Amino acid sequence: MTDRYDAVARFLHWAIVLLIIVQFSSAWSWDIFEKGTTGRFVLFQFHLYSGYSILALALLRIVWRLTHRPPPLPAGSSRLVEIASHAVHGLLYLAIVVQPLLGIVMITAFGKSLGRWPGEAHELVADGLLVLVGLHVAGALFHQFVLRDRLIERMLPARR
Repeated sequence: MTDRYDAVARFLHWAIVLLIIVQFSSAWSWDIFEKGTTGRFVLFQFHLYSGYSILALALLRIVWRLTHRPPPLPAGSSRLVEIASHAVHGLLYLAIVVQPLLGIVMITAFGKSLGRWPGEAHELVADGLLVLVGLHVAGALFHQFVLRDRLIERMLPARR
C-alpha cells in the first residue's frame, strides 16, 4: 500500500499516543505517593499538562483531518470494516476531546460545585478510551497479520 497519512497527521497521531501513555501512567501511579507529597503533585502536574496538550493536539488533528483527506481503506475492504473503522476513529476523536474537558471541569471550582459526576464521568471516559484504543490496535494488527494488506504502514514513521 502506497497511500500514507501525511507527516503532520502521523506526528499528531503519535504525539497524542505518547501523551495518552503519560496520562494513564501518571493516573495509575500517583496512589503510590501519599496525598500532599511532592511525588504525587509532580505526577498530577504531568497528568494535567499532558491533558491540556492532548486537547490542543486533538483540536489541531480534527482541523487537519477536516482539511486533509485520509488515504482510502485498502481496495476490497468490506462494508463492515469500513463502518467499524469510521466508528472507532470517530469515537476516539470524541474521547480525546471530551476527556480533557471533563478533567478541566473536574479540577475547577465549577466542577467541585457539580458534585461527583465530573470525576466519575472522567473515569468512565478513560475506561472507554482504553477500550477504543484496544479496538484500534486490534484492528491495525488484524489488517497487518490476518488481511496482510499492510494498512498499518500508513501511520508508521517514514522510512529513510
